[in-house]
Order: sequence, then C-alpha cells, then structure tokens
Amino acid sequence: MAKSTSHGQKSAPIRCPLDRSKLAELARAFHDDDPVWYEEAAAATAGFDGVPAPPTVGVLADHWREGGVHELIAIAGLDPERVLHGEISWEYMQPLRMGDELTATTALGEITTREGKRGGTMRLATVETDFVNQRGELALRRRDVLIEKGKA
Repeated sequence: MAKSTSHGQKSAPIRCPLDRSKLAELARAFHDDDPVWYEEAAAATAGFDGVPAPPTVGVLADHWREGGVHELIAIAGLDPERVLHGEISWEYMQPLRMGDELTATTALGEITTREGKRGGTMRLATVETDFVNQRGELALRRRDVLIEKGKA
C-alpha cells in the first residue's frame, strides 16, 4: 500500500567508495573488458589522470543502501508491487575516479499522475540522488523516474 509522502523527503546519507573491484565488476557487467576501467597503467596510457569511473557508476549506490532499490520506492511512497523503473539520467559535475569516496543522499522530487492506457491512474515519481565527493563537491546527480501502474 502506498504511504503519504512529501516533496523533498530524504534518505539517510550513504557512503559509496569507488574501489577497483567494484569498477571492474561494473565494466564487466556491461561486457567491457577494457582495463582502463580498473588498471592505473592502462588508464594513464589512454590519457586519463586516474582510473575513470564508468558513466553509470551511480547505480552502485543502490547496493550500499539498506533495502537497496526498494528504499527509492519507499521514499516515493509507491506500492512496490505496481512499480516500474521508467527512466534514469546522470548529470556529472566532477570527474569520478577510482579511490573517490562518495556520499549519496536521495530526495523525493515531483510526483505527477497520468491516466494509464490500460486503465487506472499512474503515478510518476522523480527521485534525485546527489553524490558528494570526499572534497565536499557535488560530483554527480542521478535522476530516476519511478512509475506506479494504475489499478486496472
């Protein structure tokens, strides 16, 4: 059952270290075996000043969060049995590299409604996660749109 939510409701901050093994696992999950994603020498040869994080590294925060992705659903107050992931986007403010320590905080954004094509009213919730690096700089903002299907 959905619960009442308010715009701006936030999760507890979580720490997300960008260590070598996690970056390698993420790159390999996308079938990218290029060692630039986890070997300092390969990254330097490719012209990087450190091992870069793969562009979708922000998804790893869900594995550090107690309850995982289900916490995003809870923050939005949606019924987990009717939720689909509709969209994700990343906005990078700082380069992310192996060895960075990120702190992620998730906040509820806008919730809108729309009539579903199969009946019932859908709710669309925007959830934003800000990642601050070890220097206190906003490094990454991730936006997810969660869709709660209407009751048909």
